[in-house]
Amino acid sequence: MKKIFKGHSPWGFLSFRHAENQEPPRYLTGYMPVKRIHKAASVGDIPQVQKMLEFGDIDVNVTDRKKRTALHYACAHGQSEMVSLLLWYDCNIEARDREESTALIKATQRQHEICVKILLENGADSNAVDIHQNTSLHYTVYNKDTTIAAKLLAFNADTEVKTKNGYTPLILAVLENKQEMVELLLQAAANINALDNCKRSALIHAVRTQSKNMISLLLQQGANASLVDIYGATAQSYAVFETFQVLSQGPGPRPELTTKEARHSFDTKDGLVPCSPRFKEDNKRMEENTDAVDELGRYN
Repeated sequence: MKKIFKGHSPWGFLSFRHAENQEPPRYLTGYMPVKRIHKAASVGDIPQVQKMLEFGDIDVNVTDRKKRTALHYACAHGQSEMVSLLLWYDCNIEARDREESTALIKATQRQHEICVKILLENGADSNAVDIHQNTSLHYTVYNKDTTIAAKLLAFNADTEVKTKNGYTPLILAVLENKQEMVELLLQAAANINALDNCKRSALIHAVRTQSKNMISLLLQQGANASLVDIYGATAQSYAVFETFQVLSQGPGPRPELTTKEARHSFDTKDGLVPCSPRFKEDNKRMEENTDAVDELGRYN
């Protein structure tokens, strides 16, 4: 008995766009199909794919030279109707391409939410790891897509899987300064004190990237401020070092600018030269680093 899939053909390539003048990551390029079924899957040509699978001698899991299946192409181009059709024909939902990417990884890389939803509801492994040791959750964190991240977490995505550098999704979110994503991961019980390959925690990374709001959030959520990395430094050590760096890069001695009040009074009165944008920026950084040192000190 023939399987008849009822649905309409989506709009093809219009669902994939990225910002002008912005170099896209390599995984967003190069998905140009060669085989007929892959071309049809990429543009959402449901009648053509169904005809090939019903009347032609074509395996739904046939791959190209990079081991990509029709499901990979459908997910890469956001063809959700095609994804449903291919699953209806019992395609391998966990097929891996040459970079060990599954269809779910490809859908999350390209932020195709409906495709992600369909795959998860049909049993796709949310913790599959590609050749770079990234999971779907890592790519979603990098893309700052909290909606897809929430879906992955609802289907038991592991928050403790580490990349080659030892980054958990939480550490990656801190490195990318994505506070909303950090909050979501903490709500999902991500280990706030997980360490990367250099034994640096999310808090140490927050200090190194000089993210005051992130530092406050992590401390409030119970981050351990006394953890030591492979260089023997704590989060507080880095905060002090960053403050010293700001001071050492300034234009000469400025002993009269040791307090906030004195710095704010530095204007054109009495023949003084106005603050340059760089000087004001350095003062702001120094204030933030000093505040970070003070706040870290309260948690030691």
